[in-house]
Amino acid sequence: MAGLTAGLAVGILILLWVNDERSFDSFHKNGADIYRMELFGGTGASKQIWPLIVAPMGPLAKNELPEVVDQARMCDNFWTFHYKYREKSFANEKADFTDPSFFSMFDFPLVEGSASQPF
Repeated sequence: MAGLTAGLAVGILILLWVNDERSFDSFHKNGADIYRMELFGGTGASKQIWPLIVAPMGPLAKNELPEVVDQARMCDNFWTFHYKYREKSFANEKADFTDPSFFSMFDFPLVEGSASQPF
C-alpha cells in the first residue's frame, strides 16, 4: 500500500511539473512559430549547450533561410550602466538590450508606447 501511495504521489507531482513547464509564455499568438537558437559546444563528455549564440547569427539566419520570417536578439546587462536624458540621470543594473523586432514577435504588454514604434 505504501508503494502504491508513493508511486501515485510521484506521478502526480511529475504531471504537475510538466503542466507548469508547458504553461509558460503560451499567450503569444505566434508562440508555435517562435524558436530559440542555442550554441552546442565541446565534444564527448564535455559537450555543453549554451542558451546563447553569436550576435550576427540572427540576421544571417533571416537573410539566408527563407523559413526565418524575423529575428530578435537579446543581451543581458552584465554591468551597471549610467543613463542620461536631458537633466535626468540614473543607473540601472536590471536592463536588457534587444532588437526592435522583439516587440512585434512577442505579445508582452507595454507599460507605455506602441509595439510598432517602441523606441
